Amino acid sequence: MAFLAPLFLTLATLVGVPLLVHLLRRKVGRTVDFPAVRYLTRMEQEHSRDLKLRHLLLLLLRLLAVLALALAAARPIAKLAGLGHAPVALAIVLDNSMSTGIISNERSVFDSLRADVRGVLADLSNDDRAWIVTADGRVIGGSAPSLLASLNSLAPLGGRGDLAAATRRAVGLARSGSPRAPVVAIVSDGQRNAFTMDSVVNAGTVPVVILAHGTNSVRNRAVLAATAEPARWTPSGTVTFAISAPDSSDWRVLLDGRTVARGAVASAPVAAPVRLTQRLASNSTGWVRGKVEVDADALRADNARWFAVRVAPPPMVAVRQEGGAFLSAALSTLVDERRLERGAEGAAGTVTVSGADAPGVRLPVLLTAPLDPVRIGEANRTLTRLGIPWRFGAIARNLVLARAASSDGAPLDTTAPSVSVFEGTPVRLRYPLVYSPGGAAASGASASAMPDTLATAGGSAWAVAGDGYVLIGSPLEPEATELPLRAAFVPWVLEALSRRLGEDGRLIEAVPGEHLAGLRAVTGLEGPDGKIVGTNSDRLIVPNEAGVYYLRRQAARVGALVVNPEPEESDVVGMGQGGADSAVAAMRTHIAGRDVTPATSARAWRTLVFERAAGQGLLLPLVALALAALLAEAWLARH
Repeated sequence: MAFLAPLFLTLATLVGVPLLVHLLRRKVGRTVDFPAVRYLTRMEQEHSRDLKLRHLLLLLLRLLAVLALALAAARPIAKLAGLGHAPVALAIVLDNSMSTGIISNERSVFDSLRADVRGVLADLSNDDRAWIVTADGRVIGGSAPSLLASLNSLAPLGGRGDLAAATRRAVGLARSGSPRAPVVAIVSDGQRNAFTMDSVVNAGTVPVVILAHGTNSVRNRAVLAATAEPARWTPSGTVTFAISAPDSSDWRVLLDGRTVARGAVASAPVAAPVRLTQRLASNSTGWVRGKVEVDADALRADNARWFAVRVAPPPMVAVRQEGGAFLSAALSTLVDERRLERGAEGAAGTVTVSGADAPGVRLPVLLTAPLDPVRIGEANRTLTRLGIPWRFGAIARNLVLARAASSDGAPLDTTAPSVSVFEGTPVRLRYPLVYSPGGAAASGASASAMPDTLATAGGSAWAVAGDGYVLIGSPLEPEATELPLRAAFVPWVLEALSRRLGEDGRLIEAVPGEHLAGLRAVTGLEGPDGKIVGTNSDRLIVPNEAGVYYLRRQAARVGALVVNPEPEESDVVGMGQGGADSAVAAMRTHIAGRDVTPATSARAWRTLVFERAAGQGLLLPLVALALAALLAEAWLARH
């Protein structure tokens, strides 16, 4: 037995009141013997046993009434046989991943899942506590009517979400409702990727009841990838995309809502989609939204995939000999390919590429450590003059491997040039970069403009970037570092010149609901409908709806956020590949616990949930017992 309001058990101390009254009534004064009352004394002695028994019974009835009322106020619960259920702490995990948006018989799978949840909520009592936890981690709590209202406003995500994390949160919520009986109820479409392969949720002693709807009969076509290359068109480039379809399907490529290419593909499974590359040109300039789409089918969320590209003239660059022969050769290659143009040093929009010891350079700059160690003092004076808050430290000649850094703590994309060019690069000669914000402030640089560390070597910063500069702590020569010999070096140079030192800004690819950090310079997010939502921190939750969102710094666009679902979410095959029962059995392998039960139907699911809290609360029986005791006491006292 447990109590929902155990503090009211203190009322049981009131049982002392009838006991005290009973004891006071037994107090007898000094006895005076009168002959006239001797007959009455003999009569009282004859009936004393009956009187004592009656007084004792009155006392017991009063004590029973007080104890029953005290227990009723504490609202005890117990798993006893009877109708109804004991109060439960019920956490419902509702799968609202993208695959639940499949339309079948003019109704989405998600609508069926919501109907199942409504049936459970309808059986809740006022003593129950309940929550709804969705696959994107949202937690909704409250009374049954408020949960029903919130349930109607839910919709499928634009991506996969994390059903394992939602289940873990639900287990914690159910435990927090003690002393109510904890129960977790999961309802899902049973799609193959509902749980990742290695995810296991430990429910412990909390009962878990699982219901899944099969999705094996769905024939789904999807755009699984779309990438614009290069990241900056001048004004042309290519779009590479992948399409999966159960039969032949038409496709279209759109730029800013205008169809610029179309074609058809043969059937292909999700595991081996058809990959195509289309060369395109844009008449617009600046950031351009693009998408690849196929005809709509039962799952419409993956019928289009978005990309973004910056259309602008090639960046202007001025090269000085202090940067070394390898850097000059990389820039010449980009100029020959018309991805860069040579400009006059010091002209507006021209980036100077040089060694840090070069005299007279002005921002924006890409600087390397000087070839001659004697020139380090001159290089540090140049950094001071430019307001760059870094200094070259003492020379180090031991062999170390560079490591790419992430300023926001996010996992590194090892395929990106900004990562692959640094990760694992051997460095034999370096000048550890020392952060010196005081010197930057003294020279008039913005102290609030925090720099990014691009890579480390030997535990110290080795490549850094900030407002108007990129700085590398080694000369770009093979004797010092193998950085200029790497295949990703030329693409990285172009990325640094166009994005970090140019006006292109950032291009971020993310999935719906993902948490992003490191957006210090972003003040707003411009949606596909043109509405701007302000941001007040360097962190951002990616919108649920797929599309291209522009990053804003005040009135200027400083980048693009491309939101698309995970490609594996388009694989709508059930977990067990054999219908709903097989899917439930497969889901059960991802949940460890003492009581994990599959349900074969919505009705069975609802029944199993409340069977985990069989019995009922004892409030009404105890109140009835107290009332019966008081009525019996009144009748006995009267007679």
